[in-house]
Amino acid sequence: MSRFAIPPLPMRPRWLFRLVSTFRGRLALLYMAVEFSLLMFAGLLLYVVLSNKVFSAVDRQLLQQASSITHELETSRFYHWNAELVKFSSHFLGSVQLVGSNGRLLFASDRGLIGKGGDAVTEALQRAMNDETAFASTRSLLRKDNIRVIAMPVHRAGGIVAVVLLGRSTGEIHAFFELMYLIGGLLGLASMFISAWAGYVMARRALRPIDEIGRAAMKFAAGDLSTRLKLSTPDREIRQLVRTLNKMFADLEASIQAQKRFTADASHELRIPLTILRGEIEVALLRRRRPKEYEEVLRQQLEIIERMQRIVDGLLTLARADAGLLELARDEVDLSLLLEEAGQHHLTLFASKDVRLDMEIEDGLSVIGDHDRLSRVIFNLLNNAYKHAPRHSAVRFSARAEDDEAVIEVADQGPGIAPEHLGHVFDRFYRSDDSRHRETGGAGLGLAISKRIVEAHGGHIEVESEPGRGATFRVRLPLAGANPVLLRQIDAVLKGEGEA
Repeated sequence: MSRFAIPPLPMRPRWLFRLVSTFRGRLALLYMAVEFSLLMFAGLLLYVVLSNKVFSAVDRQLLQQASSITHELETSRFYHWNAELVKFSSHFLGSVQLVGSNGRLLFASDRGLIGKGGDAVTEALQRAMNDETAFASTRSLLRKDNIRVIAMPVHRAGGIVAVVLLGRSTGEIHAFFELMYLIGGLLGLASMFISAWAGYVMARRALRPIDEIGRAAMKFAAGDLSTRLKLSTPDREIRQLVRTLNKMFADLEASIQAQKRFTADASHELRIPLTILRGEIEVALLRRRRPKEYEEVLRQQLEIIERMQRIVDGLLTLARADAGLLELARDEVDLSLLLEEAGQHHLTLFASKDVRLDMEIEDGLSVIGDHDRLSRVIFNLLNNAYKHAPRHSAVRFSARAEDDEAVIEVADQGPGIAPEHLGHVFDRFYRSDDSRHRETGGAGLGLAISKRIVEAHGGHIEVESEPGRGATFRVRLPLAGANPVLLRQIDAVLKGEGEA
């Protein structure tokens, strides 16, 4: 064991540690520190101002009284001085002394003043001998037994014959300041604790919503995705925070649910072709077959692989769009020409189903964007209309300019979409029970991809539908230039004026 043991460090009180470790406690201590600093500053300022005022009043009174007795001595005979001094001492609250020019003490009412305050009173006496009225203190002004002294010369026959010393106790002033600081200290102490308590209560009240938010966040993190904040508070900032957090919880719930649904749907979409692919391979390997039969099996497997490839490509496109990494060309695209070409490519497809394609494409429409991506959007919409358009019906394919936007519409006469499914049409892998069966083909990614591409071009896509009355998909894209309809109208007006 070491000979010189190091003493253990003193432990901080547990209550103080708990107080300092919380924001409420630190705020209360801060209030106390601020209150203490303000009280100390106010007390010091009050002492300086009051002490100057009070001691200035004492000095003026001493000067007035010293002038009075000095005048009496200067105007009376020497043998009357003792009577004058006795008379003056009877009503003067303090010590009265008369010192001759030779330094002898000629009169003393009760006690000597010289030597009581050390050099201060002696220096005042010397200055008075040099024909100067001087003040001195026997102690510090904060001492209870302090005496304030004035030394005033007495003149006779043009010379200084004596010096009057008047000393007045400042004990009552000290008692006044002592009482004032005692009351001020008690009031200040009470004020400090009241401020600390008020700060603690206010902080606890202000932080109560934070505690509720913390508990709600813990419940949400534990898996209760339906958790929402239900705080009723008059504070506008807290209400705004609650609304923001509830919106965040709702968005997170929707995102998590969408992620779960996406994972399940993606697994299902890929599991089906994989199962089919494995089954066909196993059947093909059960016995020897002719090369043509193997070729037919491989062709079927290639179709399945192409379907899987389309799903993977669609998922990759959506992932890039969600991450903001979807690469787009920024060229001027002749939208009218693009739409005409897309419609021409689908004429034969629609004719095979006895569906008429009515095209109403306005000339002169142009946008800034990626030609291939926009073509994919139009092909997706037309293929979607082909899948759901009944035989011997018509699909209306139109494009026009409205204000500073190009509006593209694809309307079919199919079974339509139920209202409860309209909000999910553009979700990936989503199919409504009655209008988007898996038997129609596709993986349910076309509309989701189209939505991301349109939004990446600064546009908007929407759908209108009623059950039994078909569906209308509408795409809005910002025009690259002025509205072509307005330009043609202006040109017609200018030509009419020129001919006139």
